[in-house]
Amino acid sequence: MNQVFNVSIFIVGWLLFVLAQAQNSVKSRTNGLNSLSAWLRLQAINLATRAFFCGLAYGFIIHTVASKAQSLGFPVTATTIAGVGGYSANALLYQFFGLFPGLRVEVADLAPAPADPPKPVN
Repeated sequence: MNQVFNVSIFIVGWLLFVLAQAQNSVKSRTNGLNSLSAWLRLQAINLATRAFFCGLAYGFIIHTVASKAQSLGFPVTATTIAGVGGYSANALLYQFFGLFPGLRVEVADLAPAPADPPKPVN
């Protein structure tokens, strides 16, 4: 039961990073996106790749990091590591994949800004 809970917390951490990233991108006035679904369509392969590698790293993140932190005297639980690990693993892979042109998604190329962008409100 505890293992299922840790996996669930890991996934929630992972999804929180994705939602924060999506919100920031959709709210930007420079990329021409107007909805979360448009962002998800553009990012689907990138998100699937990150989910796959985060899933592979789950065991290492939970077991190794928790045991090392506890051996140093930090009273952390595997659940705490799972939540932070899900968020952090996704953030790390996001930055890592940005280094490779084939894995990087340039939103401006996929959804160019409209010809007549809205004027900023003062």
